[in-house]
Amino acid sequence: MLGRRQYILFNCSRPRYFHPARRSHQVMRLHFNPLLLPSLAALAVFLLFLRLGFWQLDRAEEKLALQTGYQNHINAAPVDLRQAVPHRNQADRMHWRRCILDGRYDAHRTFLLDNQVYRGAVGYQVFSRFILQDGASVLVDRGWAAAPESRSEVPQINTAAERLTLAGVAKPVPVTGIELAPDTPENMGGNLIRVQRIDLAQIAAQTGWTLLPYVVRLDPDAAGALVWNGTEPGFNRERHLGYAFQWFALAATVLVIYVVLYRKKRRATNTAGS
Repeated sequence: MLGRRQYILFNCSRPRYFHPARRSHQVMRLHFNPLLLPSLAALAVFLLFLRLGFWQLDRAEEKLALQTGYQNHINAAPVDLRQAVPHRNQADRMHWRRCILDGRYDAHRTFLLDNQVYRGAVGYQVFSRFILQDGASVLVDRGWAAAPESRSEVPQINTAAERLTLAGVAKPVPVTGIELAPDTPENMGGNLIRVQRIDLAQIAAQTGWTLLPYVVRLDPDAAGALVWNGTEPGFNRERHLGYAFQWFALAATVLVIYVVLYRKKRRATNTAGS
């Protein structure tokens, strides 16, 4: 028989063994890791949403730069195209600049941009060539004209032939939908040509004109101006900021869902191992 002190010393000196199942529960409780594939998927989606959010912020900054450039150009002193020879052929420097034109209309051809709606009525956007005194040419946007009831009818559009001084704003060539096929100009009779889009290169190739790389939208009171339907360009910076907020909110949602599921799984594992 061992005394009490001898029994305690004997037990302390014996090696201890853990049950395999009990040991595995302890290791899992201390070193639990979520499954690899769901974690990688959540990380990829989280980073994707962040990237899209920052992309929209970049787009908003681009629109802000465009808006600032527009305000600077539109508020600058008007450019006399006769005297702006060094840079009047540079579209990026001329877009949204106020212009003074001294010359005369070319009454031999007037282009009607088809399918233009103004206040619920169908009509045409009217473009005419304007020849400057030094011989340069620019296409001017004269405004909107109502279309007759029948497409076979020719609208009445008068074009002055005398020398004029006009005022307007240089702007990019209008974009009208997706080009599914080459545009074939339609001669409506007289000097009117109906087109589906304004393509300066195509007009130059068909007429032999050399045109400045933009159009000039006439002021409402300019000679030869029709119904004025001009609008300021839409930059929609706020829309991109809204999109950025949505993407960041989705990224935050993915992160919260992942953390909640992780904690629930860990709690369930700890409960099973206790």
